[in-house]
Amino acid sequence: MQENTDDQLQSLLASLEIPSEYKSLDSNSPDVITRLDSWKLASLRVLQDLKELLKIRQLTTAEKATVIARTACYDGQGSWIAPEVHSVVTEILDDFSKPSLLVMNQLLETDVNPLFRSNPHPSLNLSTGRKLDRPAGGPMGSIDFYESQAWKAYPGAANLVFWCLRHIQTNDYGRLWHLVIPLVMTFLDDYQVPYKLKGVEMVKVLLEHVPREILKRTGVDGLILNSLNTCLAQLDDAESPRLIQAAISASLSLTLLTTSPGTIAQFDQLCGLLGERIIGMIWLYSYDKVGVVQASVESLPPLLSALGLGCSRYLKALIPQLVHPLTPVPFKSTPIRLQLCSLRALDVVIGECSYRMSLWKGTILEAIGRCWVDMVESPSSAEDGSTRDELRKHLRSSCEALAKACPTVAEEEFRRLLSADQEMFQGPSGGNRRGISDKRWSGFANPERKPRKEDFGRIHMFWDGRVPLPEDCSRVEEVDSSVPRTTWNPKTADMLAEPLRRRGSGSRAYRDLALNFNPDTDSS
Repeated sequence: MQENTDDQLQSLLASLEIPSEYKSLDSNSPDVITRLDSWKLASLRVLQDLKELLKIRQLTTAEKATVIARTACYDGQGSWIAPEVHSVVTEILDDFSKPSLLVMNQLLETDVNPLFRSNPHPSLNLSTGRKLDRPAGGPMGSIDFYESQAWKAYPGAANLVFWCLRHIQTNDYGRLWHLVIPLVMTFLDDYQVPYKLKGVEMVKVLLEHVPREILKRTGVDGLILNSLNTCLAQLDDAESPRLIQAAISASLSLTLLTTSPGTIAQFDQLCGLLGERIIGMIWLYSYDKVGVVQASVESLPPLLSALGLGCSRYLKALIPQLVHPLTPVPFKSTPIRLQLCSLRALDVVIGECSYRMSLWKGTILEAIGRCWVDMVESPSSAEDGSTRDELRKHLRSSCEALAKACPTVAEEEFRRLLSADQEMFQGPSGGNRRGISDKRWSGFANPERKPRKEDFGRIHMFWDGRVPLPEDCSRVEEVDSSVPRTTWNPKTADMLAEPLRRRGSGSRAYRDLALNFNPDTDSS
């Protein structure tokens, strides 16, 4: 009876081996695809039979490792996984949710690592898991690392590594480190973006469980950080947005784990991530790639919060980049999702650098106002109704955050908006020094009001200095010379708002003045 169950177990496990054709499914012929589909359906029956067999079969340590190795390949994503398989695999693997050190050692040594031994990582000592002082094989050692790559013939290898990372006990990482880290670095340093993305996701799982002392003692923290920086330079692949977002998140987690709060090391690493990688590389070289820019902006809030007041050194780059998607561009639409994530990041910047907002309030308010007018006037469909409502809420919250950080906005700038157009700007201009009540936002939130694009075009002249100023309007000396602003003078504001009261809010002449005035050629 024991021999029969042994043979049955080995037969079932052999049937679960994933065909290597799945690694390049798109290039297979129709006959091969048909055969693979039949195999996929058969794998479900095999897993069900294996589940029933395990109920009556006692497994040795080696058998436990082999069962995990064969079934964990179906725990995750893959074209070889039928939808019905997930529930069966979960039931099988639940019995191994807390594997012992002996089982994990057997699994990694005999079932996982042999897949990768033909391509040893040149920067790691495979016996200790430590970073090498110099890459094995010299500067050209990476060439051998990229040759053959036999592990790519096993489509389920990534799912198996993920399962191991999630189920190794924290206290066992010290003994299994030399068996784990080469697997992660092999994916992370691959030249193909899809494998890099899996490597970054593995790093994120690893950082949730591994003790910081192991990363620092072995020097792997710096090795991982350099590899993540390389990932941030991959800007031209279809998977680049996902890779950028995952790499920024992993870099932040690694820095916060391996450095102490308030130290120079942590501050330097955070500044390097924001200043050198995001601003100096992603935004500089992918300004025309909306998906990549959006992915980087979505990742900003936790990074900005971690950097805190240190964000102020990057305001000249952060604020123009974050308000740019809010400003309408003729004949070009900006994704609402990009506007939403820009506003979320902008709120964090306003909160962390509130003492500098007096220098940037005009830039921020102008962008918010332009975005509001364009949003209301542009045609919308039923599909994007919810996103527009979300955008409306974020525009309001950003104004409230700005008024909280810079209380003079509610009493000065908003009041000037009210004097220009009472109906449209009633809400924000009615604020006080303690913030703006939601019920006072009728100007921005009233759906019956149909604002025109020229409404805010007339107002922004007060901020960017395109209207000639009389002698009684003095200028202030700004700390940041790149953000010139003009002191609000009640007499001047009343004079500039008078054409609106006299000619009406639809004044063609005043609109032309706002759009076409050039102070270099006309000073009248």
